[in-house]
Amino acid sequence: MRKQIKIMLAVLIFLLIVLAVIVVFRIRRPEEEKSGEKAPPVRTEEGKAPAEQDPAEEEEEEQAGEVPETEEAQAENVGEESAEASPAQGNVQELTGRLEQLVSTEYTAGGSVAVCAGRADGAELAASGGGAMQAASLIKLYVAGTVYENYGTVSAQETYSGETESLLRSMITVSDNTACNTLVTRLGSGTAGNGMGLVNQYCASHGFSDTHMGRLMLQPNDADDNYTSVRDCCNFLKMALAGQLQGSDSILGYMNQQERRGKIPAGIPSGVTVGNKTGELDDVENDAAVVYAPGGTYVICAMSENLANPGAARQFIVRASGVVYEMMQ
Repeated sequence: MRKQIKIMLAVLIFLLIVLAVIVVFRIRRPEEEKSGEKAPPVRTEEGKAPAEQDPAEEEEEEQAGEVPETEEAQAENVGEESAEASPAQGNVQELTGRLEQLVSTEYTAGGSVAVCAGRADGAELAASGGGAMQAASLIKLYVAGTVYENYGTVSAQETYSGETESLLRSMITVSDNTACNTLVTRLGSGTAGNGMGLVNQYCASHGFSDTHMGRLMLQPNDADDNYTSVRDCCNFLKMALAGQLQGSDSILGYMNQQERRGKIPAGIPSGVTVGNKTGELDDVENDAAVVYAPGGTYVICAMSENLANPGAARQFIVRASGVVYEMMQ
């Protein structure tokens, strides 16, 4: 009997142990499953988790999220750009005012005077005075330009090889009147009037509206005369510097070899390269130049006519040249 009781107790204990193991196992497993669950990914509006999103798409979304400029904002930006560009325009206005002041307070030569200047790469020119005035030898710049546009016609009439360039060089560097008349006559194939007509056509086609050739050099001006303006001369030089005229390099090179340096070049510090073309009559003092200054290349032209005191006009041109140089630096 006791043996049976012991067996039953052993079986009962065994069953209790088994039951306890089962209970413990069932309790622990749900906890493990719960702790091992992955949290659902956070989704963007595009349906991708942030970790999965393509960097390129992120950049596109950032760009797409940028607020486009309104018309008002764009107008403000244009205004800011204009304000940034305004100093150059302001310099032109300032230089114009200074030239006008200079003429009104320091010019004492009588007659009329005009001065014009501007940067080689600028759109605007500063000027005091203007309009067509007696060109004197400034007309030779336009003769040179016309020759280079009709080089074949002129060079076909040479009496020796290279004569055309020799005539051009003399016409510019020492203002040789005979050389100029020869070139004009050859432009007209032996007729000076036709040659002058070609010079005038050249001026009209390039927009030099104040420039006109009405007589050969040293000829009477009773019927007609040669005219140009400070603006036409400055625009001619700017176009030459930009390579917009045939023979530009040659014309500018000959101007750099100019032997008459008593006007515009005399107002420029030594060491600065200046190419110029002078013009004078008994009562006319003119000069047009390119100044290759450290602060930037610029063009300048001064013209005066009907003078009571040509010497005073020359000194004024020197003075104006110096003022423009200082303001261009």
